[in-house]
Amino acid sequence: MPEGHRAGAVPSETRQTEEVLRLRLEGRVELLESALRRYRLLSEALSARGWRRRLRDDPALLREVLELEPALPEALERTERRGAQEGWPEGSSIPRTARRVRELREELSARARKRLATLLFPSEGLSLEGCLRRLEALQGESLDLERTAGEPFALHLGSVSGKRKYVVSVLYVLGSLGLWGLMWLLLGSGNWGLALGVGLPAMALWLAGAVALLRRWVPGAVWLTPERLLWMAPGDEPPVSVRWDALSADAIQQDGREGLIVRGGQVLQVSGLGRQESARLRTLLEVFRDERVRAQAKQVDRPVELLRYPALLRRGAAWTEGQAVMTGRGVYFLPDPTSGVALLRAATGRSLDSQVELDWVLEGLRWQPASELDTYLVRAVAEVGGAAWSSSDARVAWDIPLEQEVHLSRGPEVLVGKVGFDERDLAHKLLSSWGGTVQAFARKPYS
Repeated sequence: MPEGHRAGAVPSETRQTEEVLRLRLEGRVELLESALRRYRLLSEALSARGWRRRLRDDPALLREVLELEPALPEALERTERRGAQEGWPEGSSIPRTARRVRELREELSARARKRLATLLFPSEGLSLEGCLRRLEALQGESLDLERTAGEPFALHLGSVSGKRKYVVSVLYVLGSLGLWGLMWLLLGSGNWGLALGVGLPAMALWLAGAVALLRRWVPGAVWLTPERLLWMAPGDEPPVSVRWDALSADAIQQDGREGLIVRGGQVLQVSGLGRQESARLRTLLEVFRDERVRAQAKQVDRPVELLRYPALLRRGAAWTEGQAVMTGRGVYFLPDPTSGVALLRAATGRSLDSQVELDWVLEGLRWQPASELDTYLVRAVAEVGGAAWSSSDARVAWDIPLEQEVHLSRGPEVLVGKVGFDERDLAHKLLSSWGGTVQAFARKPYS
C-alpha cells in the first residue's frame, strides 16, 4: 500500500509548510528554539565540578530557564501533538528541536535533583521548576562569615598533613634539580635554543603541576561555633552553613573512611580531611549537638585552662595506666583505653562507633563554665572507676621537679605522670593556683 494511503498518514499535498505551522503554533516553536540553548547551558553548568561557582558567577543561567519553564511543557506538548496529527513539513527542523528540548528537560531535571540532593534532604514530587527555584534561592542566600554575639569562639579543622607537604616538597625539589641539570647540560653543549625553548617551559609546567597537586591535597576547612557548622570546600566553592538546631537525630553519617555527611537545612559533604581529622570532627559534632553544651558554651568568653597528660594511679599495691586532666579546680584520672568515650557519654549521654580521643572531647568541653566541666569529669570518673581529687584535697610533691614528673597524692593514693616540655609552665601555673598545696611534703617510699 502506498505511503500516502496508510492509516493515520497525512497525504503530502495536505502537509503544511513550516512557515504556516509556525504561525498556527503561535510562537511555541520559537519558544522551543529559545529554550534549546538556555537549557543546554544550564545542564552543562550543573554537570561541572564547580557548578555552584558557575551559578553564583552567572545567575542568568537559572533565571533565563525559569522564565521559560512555566510555558515550556505546554508548548512542547502542543507542538508534538500538532505534528503527529497533521504531519511535519518535509525537511522541517521542528521535530528535531522538540525532541532535543524534551531530552534536555529530562537531563536537566535529573542533574538539578542530583545537585539539590547535595544541599537539601531529597524532596519527592518537586517539578523541574520547583527544583530550579530552590537552587536559585540557595544561590541567592548570603552567608555571613562574621561571628555573632552567640558565637564567642570558632573551632577550626582542616589542614594539609605534614606527610603530604613532605611528599610534594620532595617531588618538587627533585624535579627542579633534574630540570636545572638538564638545562645546564644543554647550555654547556651550546644548545641555547633547545634549553630556552624546552627547559624553561618544562620548569614552568613542573611548578604548575606541583602547585596543582598541593591544591588538590588541600582539604576544605570546617569551623564550629555554638550556633552553626560552617564548611568551606576546597577551591572557590561558596561556603555552606548548617545550624545545630536544624539537625535531626540521624543527621550525621559517615561517608566512607575519611568523610562525613551532615544533613540540616542544607547537606554538608565534608571530605578530604583525612581519617584522624574526620574522627576528630565526628567527635566534636557529637559534643556540640547537645543542646545543653551549646547553651553553656554561649556563656563563656574564654576556654578553661587544662592540661591532659598520661599518668599512673596507685591504689594499694596496684598501678593503673590512664589519662590525667588537670584544671584549676583539681585533677581527674580516667583509666585507659575508654577515657574519651566515658567523658563524651558523661557530657552528652551518647556514644559513637568511631574513634573517640580524650583530647577531642576536651577540645569541645573546654568551652564550658569551669563548674560544668568539673561535673562532666566527675561523672566520667564515677563511670570508669577513676579518681577525682579537688585542689584542696590533692597534695603536690614540690620537691620533685616538674621536668621529672608531676607527683600528686591524696591519702594513700598516688598519681604520677610526665608532662611535655611546652606544658611545664601551664602545669606549674595550675598547681600553684591550688590553695594550700604549695608546700613540699615528705614522701614515703613506695612499697
